[in-house]
Amino acid sequence: MNALIKSFCDSRKYSQSTFLFNKLVHNSNPQIPTFHSILSSSSSLPDLNTGKLTHGHLIKRGIFGCCVDTRIDLLQMYVNFGDFQSAYKVFDEMPKRNNEDFLACILQGFSVNRSDKVVVDSFKKMAELCVVPSVHSLCRVIKACSELNSLKKGFLVHDYVKQNGFDNHVSVMNSLISMYSKMGRMDLAQRVFDDMIFTDIVSWNSLVTGYAQNQNWLKVFDFFLSLRRADKFVPNVVTFLALLSSVGHAREASNGMSIHGHLICNGLYSDVQIGTAVFNMYAKCERLDYAAIVFEQDMIHKTLVSWNALIAAYKQQGHDREAANAYEQMVVEPDMQPDSFSFANVLPVYASLKDIHRIESIHLMIIKRGLNIEHDAVLSTALLDAYGKCSHVKAAEIIFSSTRHANTATWNALIAAYILNEQIENGMNLFRHMVNSKVLLDCITMVTLCQLCGQMGSLNHASMTHGFSLVKGFSSHLIVGNALIDMYMKHGYAKSAELFFNSMVIKNTVTWNIMIYGYMEVGCSSTGLRLFQKLQSETGYKPDSVTVMSLLQGCLSVSASFLNLFHAYILKYGLASETQVMNSLIDGFAKIGDLEKAKELFMQTDFKKDQSSWNIMIGGYGMNGQGSESSKLFSQMEVNGYAPDTITFTSLLSACSHCGLIEDGCKFFHLMITKYKIQPSLEHWTCIIDMLGRANSLEDAYDLIKSSDCASLDSIAVWGALLSACRLSMNMEVGEVVRKKLTKIESGDFGYYSLLSNLYSSNKIWDEAIEIRKVFGDGKVMKKPGLSSLKS
Repeated sequence: MNALIKSFCDSRKYSQSTFLFNKLVHNSNPQIPTFHSILSSSSSLPDLNTGKLTHGHLIKRGIFGCCVDTRIDLLQMYVNFGDFQSAYKVFDEMPKRNNEDFLACILQGFSVNRSDKVVVDSFKKMAELCVVPSVHSLCRVIKACSELNSLKKGFLVHDYVKQNGFDNHVSVMNSLISMYSKMGRMDLAQRVFDDMIFTDIVSWNSLVTGYAQNQNWLKVFDFFLSLRRADKFVPNVVTFLALLSSVGHAREASNGMSIHGHLICNGLYSDVQIGTAVFNMYAKCERLDYAAIVFEQDMIHKTLVSWNALIAAYKQQGHDREAANAYEQMVVEPDMQPDSFSFANVLPVYASLKDIHRIESIHLMIIKRGLNIEHDAVLSTALLDAYGKCSHVKAAEIIFSSTRHANTATWNALIAAYILNEQIENGMNLFRHMVNSKVLLDCITMVTLCQLCGQMGSLNHASMTHGFSLVKGFSSHLIVGNALIDMYMKHGYAKSAELFFNSMVIKNTVTWNIMIYGYMEVGCSSTGLRLFQKLQSETGYKPDSVTVMSLLQGCLSVSASFLNLFHAYILKYGLASETQVMNSLIDGFAKIGDLEKAKELFMQTDFKKDQSSWNIMIGGYGMNGQGSESSKLFSQMEVNGYAPDTITFTSLLSACSHCGLIEDGCKFFHLMITKYKIQPSLEHWTCIIDMLGRANSLEDAYDLIKSSDCASLDSIAVWGALLSACRLSMNMEVGEVVRKKLTKIESGDFGYYSLLSNLYSSNKIWDEAIEIRKVFGDGKVMKKPGLSSLKS
């Protein structure tokens, strides 16, 4: 029977061994090895009762005090079940308690059950009983102190290490370095390292990794160089992982390239972790060109984590199309299933691209995969925000109402969706509901509230928002202070903005930029320029690309010499490589008619041209009467691989209209619809109708409007453009048709009355002209009075 029980235990048939043991204890006395086997079985069964019965039989037969192996088995059994009280009792009843196996057993069990506090407390009790732990057990205790983040407990263990001669053990000292590093005490970690008599590569790696985790990048580099000078140690994978992380955070791309080359030369680059770390390093250094090469060519084993990292890197640096392409490539890879992190990263990308169909397909995929979006606040917020940015407010509201654990970010996202879609009242009501629901407000909430009040255009609401931020203690936060200034400036309350600006204790360049741009927007260019001069003289602030663009935006009516001055400033401060800055400068020169200078800047290779660069130059030629040059530049843009967008065709059609290039204009209109699949907007229709009208092809323009089924054509802008053309060609026949159509359209626009009056006067139909003017005179149509953009 004893042999059969042991056989069942060895073959892991624990239920059978327990059944036989129960029969054996009732009929005869089991042998001591049988107790050892049955206790092992009890540890593996979900029921502790058999183990307790066995414990009772051991005491009854007097075996417990004389068999060391059985005591250890019993102790191990209680620890495995998490019954630490019984384990302590067994330990206390042991005649000999100085055996390291007892402590190792307890520590191992506590570690399995993840009770770091109990591990440390057990160590203290064992130390009181003069049980000397092994090196391995002591390392476990140090790791438990690290997990508890208790510097006090760490000091106690460190003192024990020094008093009991464990400071000669490299592994123990390495554990202490890691412990202090995790607690952020690199001074103590460095002291431990300096006091070590013997070190190994793990010692160096522990300190290098610690400095990297605590973001002391310079120390990481210095320590790595010291390691290279230590002849007996060779940096390994762990060393380079810490080093690459530091290079990425410090954005030292040149150093990263050197390390990359070193890894290849030393045969370490084939490691999967190293390949991923090199990719992450290039991404953090904003060298996505190198990151993409590493990802495509060098990372043979691509994981979901690496795909997610690529998508996130593209998204963070504003490369939305590349991020979307990476995601679309990932989903067609075999055995590659996107997770919540993938979706949360790519949803903002498709929102930025206004791709509502992709957003809806991801939403459907989330549902099919069974991802619990109702309880995943991050994913639900990303989806809600994406719908809001694509003007699908109803879907955003449904997501919000179905989210069980909506956090502050979720509320903020829906308010932002209302702001973006000009549903100001809904946004304000949601904010009130947020306050009444006692949801924790944050700085982003206050920024969205400022945006809401900015759209309302009410000084009263602006003042109330300012007061609310003061009461809640948010006005001292820089991001909120900037939003308050922007709120005042957007509606011309320059004096209020100026008062708050002067009272701000903490400012940054963004604060100055908002003030400068605000002055430019309300027409106070001289005040904006004075503030710019003050910014240059202030210590601690440096004008950036946004500063320059704000000034250029507001000073387009000035002379070329003024723009040349700004060009010099751009060169002086190294902003000539900034695409948006150069685009603004080119636009400025084009708008004042200096096309030669605009072309010269456009042809420079110091900055990377984007789609806007081409659009600005095409529009510049058009507004200066050089429509043929616009057409040539369009062809050159296509050759250079740029796909025209809706703004490109607006500029082209406008240029053709002003220059009378009817044939080219019709060609571009047809090209836009057929080749580039761009549906004509109201601006495109207005341009094409204006172009036909200027060419005395009023009947063609009228037929085009009648034949189109586009609902947007039935608007005051389109029919007004046709009426303007009638005025130029003095065509009364079409003019009468347009007049009847305009009369039916409900509009607050008075401009077409003036056009009609001039049309009748030009054709000497005085009675009708007088009748139209009487409408003005009687006040039936009132021209809106001009308002000053400056308010106190």
